[in-house]
Amino acid sequence: MKNKQLAPGMHDKLFKRAQSVYQIEMRVSNFLMASGFNRIDTPMIEYAGVFEDELDNHNYHLFDKHGDLLVIRPDVTQSIARVVATTKVTLPIKFSYSGKVFRNHDELKGLQNERMQAGIEIIGFDAAVAITEALDLAKSSLHLAGVKDYRIELSHAGILQTIFAAFDEAQVELLATRIKNKSITGLTEFVKQNPSEFDDFLINLPRLFGAAEDVLKSAKKWVKNPEILAALAEIENLSHDFAQSTVDLGMLAKKDYYTGVMFRVFSDKVPYAFLSGGRYDKLFERFDAGAVSAVGWALDVDAVYEEIRQDIVFGGGDA
Repeated sequence: MKNKQLAPGMHDKLFKRAQSVYQIEMRVSNFLMASGFNRIDTPMIEYAGVFEDELDNHNYHLFDKHGDLLVIRPDVTQSIARVVATTKVTLPIKFSYSGKVFRNHDELKGLQNERMQAGIEIIGFDAAVAITEALDLAKSSLHLAGVKDYRIELSHAGILQTIFAAFDEAQVELLATRIKNKSITGLTEFVKQNPSEFDDFLINLPRLFGAAEDVLKSAKKWVKNPEILAALAEIENLSHDFAQSTVDLGMLAKKDYYTGVMFRVFSDKVPYAFLSGGRYDKLFERFDAGAVSAVGWALDVDAVYEEIRQDIVFGGGDA
């Protein structure tokens, strides 16, 4: 056997890191269960169809003895949706979980491919109430985990979904890339070649991030579409409840099943979101079930450790 070292993107956790990650996971998990959430543990290996319709090279794949394609879970939310859609779980229901997820990142990015998550899913409840509850629980969980300074960034999947519906598949792919890159020049060129009712909004979209009050005030000047205005109102209502929130109207949904408010949590120490979530009513359609109102979030426990590691006093070695 030639390869006896760690596979790319994998890491051993020792001493301070191992103990701290475990303690963060347990504190958050116990808090969520005490808050009335039913603990759920789903398999680490599932059929590929639970997570993907086409082969996703970012997932870890293997075959079972029958030749069926399997995936080592990259996400827990979709596993929970499978449970709800294929069993006799009575709705509404609240779930909490923690466990490992696996995602194959570009080696040059230096990201870990194995990460510990803890999270919640609020399924079948009024969406507006569920979003507020989810964000309140996120704040409490971050406090328990020891995170002191952070900001909540809000957006809404319906904004870009409404815009994308006006274009064909090739146009959407190009538009999404330019939105992701916040390319003012690229978006200006796009609207010249593909005029629509969203021209002013798209040209200004790269600037529509920052303080909620300022961003939402500007956005309302550049759009008249009632669906987008309703989404902006939803974000505005939430921003009043969460004082440290910002807004990024160009936030692209990670998954196409997101349908409403989306949120991410950032700090100055970690270069990526260490908590993310939102409303995802369309996910259950993947399992041939009807649309169900659902809100959830996942906390990246390993990222939280990076955020607070300098504050942790540990008597043993460090790793």
